[in-house]
Amino acid sequence: MIHFDESSVEARPDSWLVVWTESRAEKKVEGRLAAMGLTPWLPTVTERRRWSDRWRDVVCPLFPGYLFAKAGLVEWYNVLRTPGVLTVVRHDGRPALLADEFVRRLRGAIERKDTAPEAVAEPVEYRPGEEVIVQEGPLAGLRGVVRESRHGARLVIWVAEVGRGVAFTIGSALVKAAP
Repeated sequence: MIHFDESSVEARPDSWLVVWTESRAEKKVEGRLAAMGLTPWLPTVTERRRWSDRWRDVVCPLFPGYLFAKAGLVEWYNVLRTPGVLTVVRHDGRPALLADEFVRRLRGAIERKDTAPEAVAEPVEYRPGEEVIVQEGPLAGLRGVVRESRHGARLVIWVAEVGRGVAFTIGSALVKAAP
């Protein structure tokens, strides 16, 4: 649910900007936006990386170079002036805003730890490139494109609403083909 109407930007303080940052500056920008009184969100993942003499768990941004900031049109200009910010993802010259509900669902899906495969009575075959809509769970209502089908029971779905795609693995019983 992306809003492009400039009047809705001013009227919706619960909208989120997608902020494009300089390389490896996501955490610094997150701190600067928080200091401005905005609500930033930098989704992160922990990756296990091998160094020359040991293994380390490293916290990395889920979307390298991007973070989210809860802001309206007035704050948009201040966000653009923040050191480390390259720009804000736009559509037709206006900031592309994500609805608070979408960000809440995305956050819930990323933070879920109990992602076990669901039992599927009969496999539903979706082909790569087919558009689907999630029917249940924290991502209900989300539209995406099937990237990969794993034995008809699990799907990797590509969602591009954040201005940069993200893939989710989900049970095929939880989606239906988009009209």
